[in-house]
Amino acid sequence: MRHIVVQVLSAKDLKPILGSEVEAVVQLRNSDTKTIQIPWSTDSDVVKDGQKQDDVQWEGATFEFTLGDHEGSQVALKSLTQWLHGSKFAPGSLLTLQPGQSIRALVKFKLEELYPTEPLRLKEGEWQLSVEWHQVGRTWHVKNCAAWNGYFYYDQFYEQQNPPFAIQVTAEDSSKATKSR
Repeated sequence: MRHIVVQVLSAKDLKPILGSEVEAVVQLRNSDTKTIQIPWSTDSDVVKDGQKQDDVQWEGATFEFTLGDHEGSQVALKSLTQWLHGSKFAPGSLLTLQPGQSIRALVKFKLEELYPTEPLRLKEGEWQLSVEWHQVGRTWHVKNCAAWNGYFYYDQFYEQQNPPFAIQVTAEDSSKATKSR
């Protein structure tokens, strides 16, 4: 198991409005004593480079966002961040992080529940924003008109620390509300 730390470093708006899009900077740090390799291209076509059309292998990864409150409730948020892609056949599409090295990414998510159920749990107030790294290995093979699709989740490969980042979720833009009075 490899150890990583994935955290939000900053957010463009520390008091975002319910339903708004939030832009943030996240960091993934290799906190292990061994190297890790992660996909790091936003170009999905990179997975085809140097491979046969009927036999393709690649890696995919994304950041997923969660809000937690003081009562222990967790709310998964809608990510607006693209998947990252990489393949050993496409030079530069995989990034190797040495122990202690980190990488930063500009990400977006929507302040909206990923799986909305009534009553909605996401409301105004103080929340702790967390981000997680999710990586998968993929294969696709076709032979004699039959297709095989492999999906390998890295759920037991990484042990993550996800320090929370405090934000204040608001119901409306207070500056607009003040101007309209």
